[in-house]
Amino acid sequence: MPEFQVAVVDAFGATAGFTDAFGAVGGGVIQVQSTVDLLPGVTPVDPAKFSHTVVHDGDVDTLTEKLAALRPSAVLAGRESGVELADLLSERLGLPSNGTELSTARRDKFAQIERIRSCGLPAMRQIRTDDETELQAWHRQVGGPVVVKPLRSGGGDGVRFCDSPEESAIALAQVRNRTSSLGEPITHVVAQEYLVGAEYIVNTVSCNGQHQVTDVWSTDRITANGVRDLVVAQILLPADDSVTGELVPFAHQVLDALGIRYGAAHLEIKLTPDGPRLVEAGARPSGLPYFVAGVIGEGQLEWSVDAFVRPDRFRARVGRAYQRRGAFAWAALASPVSGRLVRYRALDEVRRLESFEDLTMIVKPGEAIAATTWDLEYPVTLTLRHSVDAVLGRDLNTLRFLDGAGMYEIIPG
Repeated sequence: MPEFQVAVVDAFGATAGFTDAFGAVGGGVIQVQSTVDLLPGVTPVDPAKFSHTVVHDGDVDTLTEKLAALRPSAVLAGRESGVELADLLSERLGLPSNGTELSTARRDKFAQIERIRSCGLPAMRQIRTDDETELQAWHRQVGGPVVVKPLRSGGGDGVRFCDSPEESAIALAQVRNRTSSLGEPITHVVAQEYLVGAEYIVNTVSCNGQHQVTDVWSTDRITANGVRDLVVAQILLPADDSVTGELVPFAHQVLDALGIRYGAAHLEIKLTPDGPRLVEAGARPSGLPYFVAGVIGEGQLEWSVDAFVRPDRFRARVGRAYQRRGAFAWAALASPVSGRLVRYRALDEVRRLESFEDLTMIVKPGEAIAATTWDLEYPVTLTLRHSVDAVLGRDLNTLRFLDGAGMYEIIPG
């Protein structure tokens, strides 16, 4: 029997790793599944990994009673779909909590930006709307490209980059009244001015309002398949990289504005000519903990253990810069074609890259492949690692050279 238990709402994907992180210090993890049926793109986790599994059927009172009987030491979110429920359960059970007052701002992309603006942080222009005429008028006023996206989705689902008011209206019509990747109906969108600049990821863990930066990443993006800024790689930066001096203080201000006092957060920030601007924030771990512990020794999962069950250790170490063990990147192929995949023509060359570490084939020969437009359409992902940054950079460039129409042999269907 574990010495203690914590509850994780939707511990799927990378955050199934919480079972190992808390298990390393004698703890067990209760899986709180936020929906009766698994959401799109969610892979089941072996129930044996968890000390208990509790499924939310919509009755919060009953769920709270069931969880209270298991006496968890903490309740935390495993993914975006679990943020609000984790806030509610932790508050009801009197455990360390971000509370529910700002839960909407931590999930709703429009409310999020308005919240940081109200706290005095610079923020992009935006509008929340379900009306094409209103959206077109606002786009004309902005006068440049805009981004249209659902208020409460994730993984790039439904995100459209629009150069004209007419394109914005079409983007709204395409996503309105359908269901998001998180299983929620889309009734409105948020349209935001397109921010010019390089985009970075700042991952953190907080304990009673103290914030620890666990890892910072730059992103490589391409324009492909009608998508501007499609992510194709994320590169782990040294903690003392020159850009972190601008990113980290701004990230701390965002965390404070959104009321993130406990647990992991994932901030996407653009460094514009006018300084850092928040793209969006998630009050949950990023999708990168798969790799971080092996590259820097510990990441959001391990720091979360300290934040929730070893706060004295967290306070003793907070502010310590992470130490990167060489250059590391996550990368993906971006298919320009749709059909049925016969084979990848150049994966052997990818495997021969000097920094190649591992590869995951998501779409296999014989399966349907779609032109990549968001996170759940990557056909192949891989990791690269080397002691020299320049070698890693060269191999990322070579990967882009190898990828493209020539990579994919397909047949219609």
